[in-house]
Amino acid sequence: MEKSTDYKLGWLGRWIAARHMALAGYITKIIMIETGLTYKQVRRLYKDIENDGYELERRSRTFRGGATLIHSHTSKIQASLLMQLYRNIGGEDVIRSIDIKSLSKAFRMYHAIRKEVPGMKGIRWTPFDITDAWCLASELRSGDAMLEECGACQCNYFTSVNQRTCVECPYCVADRTKVVGA
Repeated sequence: MEKSTDYKLGWLGRWIAARHMALAGYITKIIMIETGLTYKQVRRLYKDIENDGYELERRSRTFRGGATLIHSHTSKIQASLLMQLYRNIGGEDVIRSIDIKSLSKAFRMYHAIRKEVPGMKGIRWTPFDITDAWCLASELRSGDAMLEECGACQCNYFTSVNQRTCVECPYCVADRTKVVGA
Protein backbone atom coordinates (compact mmCIF):
# COMPACT_ATOMS: atom_id res chain seq x y z
CA MET A 1 0.00 0.00 0.00
CA GLU A 2 1.45 3.39 -0.96
CA LYS A 3 1.69 6.02 1.73
CA SER A 4 1.41 9.74 1.25
CA THR A 5 5.00 9.96 2.49
CA ASP A 6 6.19 7.71 -0.33
CA TYR A 7 8.05 10.23 -2.46
CA LYS A 8 7.85 7.90 -5.47
CA LEU A 9 4.34 9.28 -5.82
CA GLY A 10 5.94 12.49 -7.00
CA TRP A 11 4.88 16.03 -6.41
CA LEU A 12 1.36 15.58 -7.78
CA GLY A 13 0.73 12.51 -5.62
CA ARG A 14 1.90 14.34 -2.52
CA TRP A 15 -0.27 17.35 -3.45
CA ILE A 16 -3.34 15.10 -3.84
CA ALA A 17 -2.59 13.36 -0.53
CA ALA A 18 -2.22 16.76 1.16
CA ARG A 19 -5.53 17.91 -0.33
CA HIS A 20 -7.33 14.83 1.01
CA MET A 21 -5.73 15.36 4.42
CA ALA A 22 -6.69 19.05 4.49
CA LEU A 23 -10.29 18.22 3.61
CA ALA A 24 -10.31 15.55 6.34
CA GLY A 25 -9.28 18.15 8.93
CA TYR A 26 -5.60 17.40 9.56
CA ILE A 27 -3.59 20.35 10.88
CA THR A 28 -0.87 22.00 8.80
CA LYS A 29 2.05 20.47 10.71
CA ILE A 30 0.80 16.92 10.19
CA ILE A 31 0.21 17.52 6.48
CA MET A 32 3.78 18.82 6.23
CA ILE A 33 5.18 15.79 8.09
CA GLU A 34 3.21 13.23 6.07
CA THR A 35 3.63 14.74 2.59
CA GLY A 36 6.91 16.64 2.72
CA LEU A 37 5.22 19.84 1.51
CA THR A 38 6.41 23.16 2.92
CA TYR A 39 4.32 25.46 5.09
CA LYS A 40 3.93 27.86 2.19
CA GLN A 41 2.76 25.06 -0.13
CA VAL A 42 0.18 23.87 2.40
CA ARG A 43 -1.11 27.44 2.88
CA ARG A 44 -1.47 27.73 -0.91
CA LEU A 45 -3.31 24.42 -0.94
CA TYR A 46 -5.74 25.75 1.69
CA LYS A 47 -6.37 28.80 -0.46
CA ASP A 48 -7.02 26.59 -3.52
CA ILE A 49 -9.45 24.45 -1.54
CA GLU A 50 -11.35 27.49 -0.29
CA ASN A 51 -11.42 28.94 -3.83
CA ASP A 52 -12.98 25.64 -4.97
CA GLY A 53 -15.83 26.31 -2.53
CA TYR A 54 -14.89 23.84 0.22
CA GLU A 55 -14.77 24.67 3.89
CA LEU A 56 -11.81 23.42 5.92
CA GLU A 57 -12.66 21.79 9.24
CA ARG A 58 -9.51 22.05 11.32
CA ARG A 59 -10.76 21.78 14.89
CA SER A 60 -7.45 21.78 16.69
CA ARG A 61 -4.20 23.55 16.09
CA THR A 62 -1.70 21.54 18.12
CA PHE A 63 -0.44 18.05 18.76
CA ARG A 64 -1.67 16.38 21.88
CA GLY A 65 -0.39 13.25 23.50
CA GLY A 66 -1.60 10.59 25.89
CA ALA A 67 -1.29 12.98 28.83
CA THR A 68 -4.02 15.27 27.49
CA LEU A 69 -6.00 12.84 25.32
CA ILE A 70 -6.38 9.97 27.79
CA HIS A 71 -7.62 11.46 31.04
CA SER A 72 -10.54 9.19 32.01
CA HIS A 73 -11.70 5.64 31.44
CA THR A 74 -14.16 6.92 28.80
CA SER A 75 -11.38 8.60 26.81
CA LYS A 76 -9.33 5.42 27.19
CA ILE A 77 -12.23 3.36 25.80
CA GLN A 78 -12.47 5.72 22.82
CA ALA A 79 -8.71 5.62 22.20
CA SER A 80 -8.83 1.82 22.42
CA LEU A 81 -11.70 1.62 19.95
CA LEU A 82 -10.05 4.01 17.49
CA MET A 83 -6.60 2.44 17.64
CA GLN A 84 -7.95 -1.13 17.45
CA LEU A 85 -9.87 -0.18 14.30
CA TYR A 86 -6.69 1.41 12.93
CA ARG A 87 -4.63 -1.69 13.62
CA ASN A 88 -7.27 -4.02 12.16
CA ILE A 89 -7.41 -1.95 8.96
CA GLY A 90 -3.69 -1.19 8.62
CA GLY A 91 -2.27 -4.43 9.99
CA GLU A 92 0.99 -4.80 11.90
CA ASP A 93 2.67 -2.15 9.73
CA VAL A 94 0.94 0.63 11.70
CA ILE A 95 3.32 -0.07 14.57
CA ARG A 96 6.27 0.91 12.35
CA SER A 97 4.80 3.83 10.37
CA ILE A 98 1.63 5.90 10.21
CA ASP A 99 -0.70 4.87 7.40
CA ILE A 100 -2.88 7.89 6.61
CA LYS A 101 -5.38 5.94 4.48
CA SER A 102 -5.92 3.35 7.21
CA LEU A 103 -6.07 6.01 9.92
CA SER A 104 -8.65 8.04 8.00
CA LYS A 105 -10.78 4.94 7.41
CA ALA A 106 -10.53 3.94 11.08
CA PHE A 107 -11.46 7.48 12.09
CA ARG A 108 -14.60 7.42 9.91
CA MET A 109 -15.56 4.01 11.35
CA TYR A 110 -14.96 5.28 14.90
CA HIS A 111 -17.40 8.15 14.31
CA ALA A 112 -19.95 5.81 12.68
CA ILE A 113 -19.80 3.57 15.76
CA ARG A 114 -20.13 6.59 18.08
CA LYS A 115 -23.34 7.58 16.28
CA GLU A 116 -24.82 4.10 16.73
CA VAL A 117 -23.97 3.64 20.42
CA PRO A 118 -26.54 5.57 22.48
CA GLY A 119 -24.33 5.91 25.56
CA MET A 120 -21.46 7.66 23.76
CA LYS A 121 -22.94 11.13 23.99
CA GLY A 122 -22.38 14.06 26.32
CA ILE A 123 -19.38 15.83 27.79
CA ARG A 124 -17.86 12.64 29.24
CA TRP A 125 -17.66 11.21 25.73
CA THR A 126 -16.07 14.12 23.86
CA PRO A 127 -15.00 12.66 20.49
CA PHE A 128 -11.46 12.67 19.21
CA ASP A 129 -10.74 14.68 16.07
CA ILE A 130 -8.49 13.53 13.22
CA THR A 131 -5.47 15.32 14.72
CA ASP A 132 -6.01 13.43 17.98
CA ALA A 133 -6.21 10.18 15.99
CA TRP A 134 -2.89 10.98 14.28
CA CYS A 135 -1.30 11.81 17.66
CA LEU A 136 -2.43 8.46 19.11
CA ALA A 137 -1.13 6.66 16.00
CA SER A 138 2.15 8.55 16.36
CA GLU A 139 2.52 7.35 19.96
CA LEU A 140 1.76 3.80 18.82
CA ARG A 141 4.43 4.06 16.10
CA SER A 142 7.05 5.57 18.43
CA GLY A 143 6.58 2.89 21.08
CA ASP A 144 5.16 5.35 23.62
CA ALA A 145 1.86 3.47 23.41
CA MET A 146 0.66 -0.05 22.71
CA LEU A 147 -2.39 -2.21 22.35
CA GLU A 148 -2.50 -4.68 25.24
CA GLU A 149 -4.74 -7.68 25.73
CA CYS A 150 -6.70 -7.87 28.97
CA GLY A 151 -6.23 -11.17 30.77
CA ALA A 152 -9.76 -11.06 32.19
CA CYS A 153 -11.96 -10.10 29.20
CA GLN A 154 -9.50 -10.80 26.32
CA CYS A 155 -10.22 -7.38 24.79
CA ASN A 156 -7.41 -5.27 23.38
CA TYR A 157 -7.04 -1.80 24.83
CA PHE A 158 -4.80 1.17 24.09
CA THR A 159 -2.38 2.32 26.74
CA SER A 160 0.11 5.19 26.59
CA VAL A 161 3.11 5.80 28.82
CA ASN A 162 1.89 9.41 29.06
CA GLN A 163 -1.76 8.78 29.98
CA ARG A 164 -3.24 10.17 33.19
CA THR A 165 -5.38 7.13 33.99
CA CYS A 166 -4.72 3.73 35.46
CA VAL A 167 -3.09 1.18 33.21
CA GLU A 168 -5.80 -1.46 33.65
CA CYS A 169 -8.40 -2.45 31.05
CA PRO A 170 -10.98 0.33 30.60
CA TYR A 171 -13.70 -2.18 29.67
CA CYS A 172 -13.30 -4.11 32.92
CA VAL A 173 -13.21 -0.83 34.88
CA ALA A 174 -16.47 0.22 33.20
CA ASP A 175 -18.05 -3.15 34.07
CA ARG A 176 -16.97 -2.90 37.73
CA THR A 177 -18.37 0.64 37.89
CA LYS A 178 -21.77 -0.61 36.62
CA VAL A 179 -21.84 -3.46 39.19
CA VAL A 180 -20.90 -1.15 42.09
CA GLY A 181 -23.47 1.46 41.00
CA ALA A 182 -26.29 -1.10 40.60
